[in-house]
Parts: sequence; C-alpha cells; structure tokens
Amino acid sequence: MSENIKLIYTRMQNQLFHMIPEKWDKIYLYASVVKRFGNFESGEMFFYYFPKGILKKNPINSYEIPRRFNLDEKEYLKLAEKLYDLIKELKTEYKKQTNKEWTSITVKVENLKFTVEFHYDELPIIEEQIEARRILWAYKNLKITKESLNKMQRKLLENELEKTKNIKENITIYSENMYRNPIKNMVKYDKEVKENVFKVEENNYQVKCQILSLGA
Repeated sequence: MSENIKLIYTRMQNQLFHMIPEKWDKIYLYASVVKRFGNFESGEMFFYYFPKGILKKNPINSYEIPRRFNLDEKEYLKLAEKLYDLIKELKTEYKKQTNKEWTSITVKVENLKFTVEFHYDELPIIEEQIEARRILWAYKNLKITKESLNKMQRKLLENELEKTKNIKENITIYSENMYRNPIKNMVKYDKEVKENVFKVEENNYQVKCQILSLGA
C-alpha cells in the first residue's frame, strides 16, 4: 500500500470522527463512485454509528445528526462533501496503484480496527434494486432483523438474499490497527435542520446522500 493511500485513510478517519458529536463504539460507512454516460461520475454515501453506552444500541444515520443535535445543515453538508471527495480521491489513487477500479466500498471502524472492503460488482440503476442493495447492506453490516423491516422492505431483502446466495462476492479487504488520540468533534451550530435528504452537484459528478429509513 502506498504512502498516498495511507494518508487518505488517515484523513478519512479524521473526517469521520469530526462528524460525530458524541462518543461512539462503531462506525459503518457505505459509498459508491461510478461513471455513467461517459465520464459523468455519480454515487451515494451514508454512514451509521453506534453511540457509546449501555442503553444506546440502535445505529444513528449520519444524515440525521444535524436534526438530532441542532446543527447547521449547510455546514454539516460541507463536511459530507469533504468526506466524499476523500473517497473519490481514494478511488483514483487505488486505480493508480492496483490497476483495479472498485464501484463501492464499505468502511468499518470497530474494536480499534479500520477496515475497508472494496467491491467491484456492477451497481444497479433501477431505484428499487438500489433500495434492495441498501437494505441488504444494512442487514449484513448493521445486523438489523427482518422483523424490524416493513412488509415491502422485507420482500426486497428476501429477494436480494435469494438472488445473491450462490454468488461469491468479488471483494478486496484492507485492515489496519488504530492507535489514535481522541479527536475533537465538529463545532456546533444553531440552525435546526428540516430536511433529511441532501443532493450535491459539483462540476462533473453527483453524490446523493440519503437516509435509509428502515421499518418506516
């Protein structure tokens, strides 16, 4: 692994930690970056964290943070954009080093380990299939139960599990131990957020940051 990639990992970790305004035990992030229609890049990013504490067992979606903690939506979105820029930078550097081009990644921060799973499979473009993959991701990584899903979500999950049960995942995994000093959380703002869905367009790419509402 190159020093450039190591540096990107460190910057990603720092950015993640800055975006969570309370103590946490685990973080799980999903992001995709794909080229469609020529050089047009599109993708999505979201992450969940588990708050530290005996009674705090349910994961918190990153895009619920502004509303939960009365933060400025625009300022928080800038932090999300910066994190997504780092993920795009990782994809570019990863391709330079390995000559491979991943389509999505899952980042896990738990038990003093930082792990990145690189996935190379083709991503769906139909919204129902995209939603099914989000639910499957949450089922595998957040350990949600089928009972916590509504009827439509359960059906999507069951179809996705059946479709992928005999397919071997094409992934590469990187993991490193973490020895870090506590990082200060992001500064607080006064404005209360009113929207749960953010959409960012800049130059030649689009990132959709969306809440996955399970069981709604």
